[in-house]
Amino acid sequence: MLNLHELKVLLGQLSREELGLLCGRSWLSDSAIISQMKAGNIVIDPFDRLNLTTDSYDVTLGEYYWREQEPEGGMTSYNPWSESDVARVWGHDFHVAEPARKWKGRVGSLENINPDDRVIWIRPGETILCHTQQFIGGRGGVVTTMMKARSSIGRNFIEVCKCAGKGDVGFTNRWTMEVTNNSRFYQIPLVIGRRVAQILFFEVEKILDKGENYTKGGKYQTADNMEEVKANWNPRDMLPKMYKDREIKR
Repeated sequence: MLNLHELKVLLGQLSREELGLLCGRSWLSDSAIISQMKAGNIVIDPFDRLNLTTDSYDVTLGEYYWREQEPEGGMTSYNPWSESDVARVWGHDFHVAEPARKWKGRVGSLENINPDDRVIWIRPGETILCHTQQFIGGRGGVVTTMMKARSSIGRNFIEVCKCAGKGDVGFTNRWTMEVTNNSRFYQIPLVIGRRVAQILFFEVEKILDKGENYTKGGKYQTADNMEEVKANWNPRDMLPKMYKDREIKR
């Protein structure tokens, strides 16, 4: 639950667009989230009642991630609208979190992290692409979403989604997180399955044109049936796809 200070900090991080969303729409409480889940307008899979706060749902860190590659041959330019540049910068293969025991000889014992816990180490100043374990979002043209880091995570140098945390109506999938270590000196272990961010839910008015189905115009989800979405999810879905933007003429 957010206290007054944390609420002020959260509001201070919001863009003008996001503040307009808050002022013009209802921010759903825990009881409203449950009601909308029962109505089929919110998907949280898997759902853990302990992760439901008074006004959001805490999401946990998944095991796959992408790490920025060091440039080769002095090639330090990056065109984000180029599919080949995306592959060059983020690599051709994703990474998988490894057991904490592997790092014991390098960093010593890790208090409150078990040897069998899988961890992702993030270096000072580094940004990696991670994902939630949950498939989560709003459907039915009724509910939209927003992601924010847990305040405790932020106080420990970790930024979860930069300014890219607004969801689309109809997007119900694992969320990609742009996770940054803002420490100047320290590498930090991120533990798989632990809470890193929170999803806020908002009611919206009628959607025009594309209707309630994100798949009609979105780049990061190609199916509306949740069983199909879960079966088709792949770590490569985390990679940016600006080369598919509508401004690009093919």
